[in-house]
Amino acid sequence: MVFLYIVLLSAAPFLELRGAIPFGIAAGLDYFTVFLVATTANIIIIPVIYMLFNTFFKELYKFPYIGTMFEKTVHKAHRKSKKYLDKYGYLGLAIFVSIPIPGSGAYTGSIVANFLEMDRRKAMLAIAAGVFVAGILVTLISIGFIESLRFLL
Repeated sequence: MVFLYIVLLSAAPFLELRGAIPFGIAAGLDYFTVFLVATTANIIIIPVIYMLFNTFFKELYKFPYIGTMFEKTVHKAHRKSKKYLDKYGYLGLAIFVSIPIPGSGAYTGSIVANFLEMDRRKAMLAIAAGVFVAGILVTLISIGFIESLRFLL
């Protein structure tokens, strides 16, 4: 059952593996297994986000309030990622996605890449690479935090 929660958290916007990995490790599961499940689930969601963007998200623009909110979100994501994308292109996209802070994961990377009309295949590979690196970083940070708590308690 815990693995289902890890998959769902990894697929959830804003939380993604940044919430799933600490949850799984705190639940006492094996670090490597948690990393694999969370990272795989987060990578699998990338093409789904692309499909949603091309259909569902574009329909949001038709609704005045929701469309305005969504547009602000897309522009904010673009502004946050701009320094990486302008300088490094697809590598910059991977770097942006790999930063283990909320708002820089697979969802944001996919939306920005789609908004900028980047080559879909290259962008998805860059985003997947970023997710993989983020998974490693979040796992290491989570292990360090959990082990520090165990040492103190």
